[in-house]
Amino acid sequence: MERPANVPEAAIYDEQKNQWALGEKNEKGEKKGLWKQWHAQGHLRATTEYNDGIPPYRVHYFHPDGTLAQEGDWYGDSKWLGTVRYFKSDTSTVAFYPGAPDEATNVWMAEFDFVEDGICNAKRYFDKQSNLVSSNGDPAPARPATVPERAHFTRMPLRKTGWVMCTIDARIGKFIGEYLQWDLNGNLVVKQLYNETGKVVESYEYNKGMLKTSTVYDAYSMIKSSYYQNIEPPVVETYIVFRNDQKDTEHTFFDQTGKLLYSVRSEEVTKFHHRRHYNGKLVYEGIMAEDGTQPPVSIKYYAENGTTLIDYTSNGDNTGVWRLYDATGNPQQSMPVRDEQANKKWPDWEVFLESWSGYDVHYLQPDWETIVANFHEANKSFNAENKLNALEIPPYLQKELDKVDWKGIETAMDGGEELPIAINGMLCEDEHVANISRDIIWFQIEHQDCVYEATYQVANILARMLPLYNHLPAVQQRLCKFLYDVLKLYYISTEEKMYEKLITAINIESSLPLIMQWATGADEKVARKAQYLLVLAGKIEETEPFLMQEWQNTAHSRVRRGYAIFSLCAFYTIRKENKKLVEVFSAAFNTETDSFLRFALAGQLVLATREKAEDKWLAEILVALANSGPISEDFFSMRPFIGYSNVQTYSMTVLAKANPQALAKTLAKNIEPVIDALPMVESREQRTHLQAIFAILFENVKSALENITPVRKKALLAAANVVLNDPAGFINHKEVFDSYGLPHDAFALIQLAEAANS
Repeated sequence: MERPANVPEAAIYDEQKNQWALGEKNEKGEKKGLWKQWHAQGHLRATTEYNDGIPPYRVHYFHPDGTLAQEGDWYGDSKWLGTVRYFKSDTSTVAFYPGAPDEATNVWMAEFDFVEDGICNAKRYFDKQSNLVSSNGDPAPARPATVPERAHFTRMPLRKTGWVMCTIDARIGKFIGEYLQWDLNGNLVVKQLYNETGKVVESYEYNKGMLKTSTVYDAYSMIKSSYYQNIEPPVVETYIVFRNDQKDTEHTFFDQTGKLLYSVRSEEVTKFHHRRHYNGKLVYEGIMAEDGTQPPVSIKYYAENGTTLIDYTSNGDNTGVWRLYDATGNPQQSMPVRDEQANKKWPDWEVFLESWSGYDVHYLQPDWETIVANFHEANKSFNAENKLNALEIPPYLQKELDKVDWKGIETAMDGGEELPIAINGMLCEDEHVANISRDIIWFQIEHQDCVYEATYQVANILARMLPLYNHLPAVQQRLCKFLYDVLKLYYISTEEKMYEKLITAINIESSLPLIMQWATGADEKVARKAQYLLVLAGKIEETEPFLMQEWQNTAHSRVRRGYAIFSLCAFYTIRKENKKLVEVFSAAFNTETDSFLRFALAGQLVLATREKAEDKWLAEILVALANSGPISEDFFSMRPFIGYSNVQTYSMTVLAKANPQALAKTLAKNIEPVIDALPMVESREQRTHLQAIFAILFENVKSALENITPVRKKALLAAANVVLNDPAGFINHKEVFDSYGLPHDAFALIQLAEAANS
C-alpha cells in the first residue's frame, strides 16, 4: 500500500481495517499513550488516548475535512460509557452519524449518555450555535421546572410534542425501564415501564398532569383502570381485567370515595357458550347449538340466590317460549317467540341483560332486577303488538286510508304495508300501543331528516283526525306532538304541493281553536309545539297579535317569551316581512335587559340585516359565545327554530350570515372574551369557539400571520393549549385548523405567536 504524503513514516498499515496507525505499546504489547489512525487515502480518521492502558480511552473521530465527527470514552470492544457526541460535516464524509445526516438540517450535534454497555439513558440535539433543538431541528422552548435535565425535547404530532426521559437498549433498539413524557407546559402526559426485552408492562396516561388511565400487563391478563378527574390523590372509577385473550372481561366500578359499587363479568367459555356474572354471581348462561339451524341447547337467567329467573324452551318448529319464574321456582309469566332463527346471534339471546356499554358508575340496579324489568317490558310490547293488530279501524279513518296506495308508496325503509295499522294505533288510548305505532311509522317516514311521500300522507291523515278526538284529549295532544315532529323536519317544505296540502289539513277550521287553546295553556312544552303549528298554519290576523302578547307578557317565563320571539321571527320571515321584523325587534332590543331575550333578539336582527348588522347586536352574540352558561338551558327549548344547535353553533351560524370578513373590525373589538373563555369550555364547544376566533382574526391567514397583533398572539397561544389538552385528538379540532390554514400543532402555534416578538 502506497503511503499518503501526510501519513508519518512510522505509521503501520492495517490491511484488515484499511487504515494506517501510529502509537506506542508497553512491554506486554498493549497500546499506551496517544494513538492515531489515518484512512487509507490519507486523512486523519481517529485518535485514541490509551494513557497507561487502563480504560476509559478517550476517542476522537474526524471527518475527511479534519473537523470532529465523534468523541467519547471507550472501554474496549463495543463498550462506551458517559457522554458520546456526534457531529455533522459541511463536506462529504464517511464518518458515522446516528440518523440520516441529510435530514433535520438544523441539527448539527447529537449527544448520548451511556450508563452501561449499550444502555443509553439520555440524548440531546444541538444546532451549529450549540442551541438545544429537537431531533428534527426545531428550537427547544424553555424547559419547565417540572422537567428533569435528563429529559430531551422531542417534536411529534399534536400534543405529543414536549419532553421525554427514557432509557434505550441500543443492542435491541427498544426502551427498557422507565419512560416519561411531559407536554410543553411541563405536565406529565405518559409514564411507562418496560422490561428488559423492551415489552411494556405498565402504562399510565395523564390529563393536565392528573392520572387518567393505567394499564398493567402480565403473562395472563391485562388490567386497565380509569380514574375520576380532578380528584387527588387519584381514585379509580373503573377497573377492568381482561383474561383469556380478552374473551373473559370483568369491569368493577367505584364511587368517588373509592367505595365498591359492583362488578360485572362477560365470559366466552367457547364460541357457543357465553356467561355473564354480576358481583361474582352467575346471572346468565347461554349454550348454542354448533349447527346454526338448530335451536339453542340452553338459555337461562339466574336470580341472586342462583335459582332460575328466566329460561327458554324451543318447540322444535322455529318457535319457542320464554318463561319467568317466581322465587319458589313456579312459572309466573310466559312470552312466545315467533321466529327462533331471528335470534341466531348472541345479543339476541342476551336480550334481557343490560347492554355492555350501559354499565357505568350511575347504573346501580342489580342485573337480576334488570332482567325481570326487561322481561316485563318485552312482554308488554308483545301484548301491545297483539292488541295493535287486533284493533278495529273506524270507518272515518278507513275512508282516508283507502285514498292511498300503501303498497306502492315511497317510504324510508321496507314499504308502507304496515302503516295503516300503525296510523290506527296512534288513535288508541293505550299509550304502549301508541308508542309502538309511532315507532313503526317513524321508521318508514323519516331517515336522517329526509322525508318521503309517506311522510306527507301519514301526517295529512293524522291531521284530519285531530278534530275528531275531542273526547280523548291525550290522543289529540299525541297527534299535536306528531305533527310538530313532522313539520320541524329540515326538508319537509321541499315538496311544495304535498307540504301545502299538509298545512291545509292542519288548518282545518275546527282544529285551529284547539291548537290555539294548547298554545295559550299552562303546559309550556305543549304550548311551544302548538305555537309552532300556528306559525306555519295559523291565520295571520290571530297568530301575530297572539305571539306579540306571548312575548311581551312579563308574567311568562323567559323561555316562553324567547320562544315567542323565535316564533314571531319565523312568522315574519315566512311572510317576507323583513322590514317589519327589524323595526319591531330593534326597538325592543334597546330596552330589553334579560340576557337570554337580548340574545334572541340580537340573533334575529343580525340574520335579518346581515352585513348591515349593528355593532351592539354583534357584540351581544359574542358575549353569549364567550359565556353561554346563563342561557344554554333556555336556548335548548327553542327547537325547532335552532335545529340541533347549541348557543355556540347557533352564534357561529348567525355570525357567518353577517359576513364576518366585512365586519372584521367590529367583531375583532369583541372577540377577546371568547378567547379568554376557550380554556374553560367543554371540548366540543371549543370547536365552535375556535371557528369564531379564526373566522374573525385569521380569515386571511397569510396577512394575519404577517401582522401578529397582541390579540392574535393571545389567540394562537390559547389555540396551542387547546391542542395540548385535547386527549389524542378525541374531538376533531383539526378540521377547524385546516380550514383556516393554521397548524393543528401546539409547538407550531407557539412559534407563530412568538414571531410577534422577533
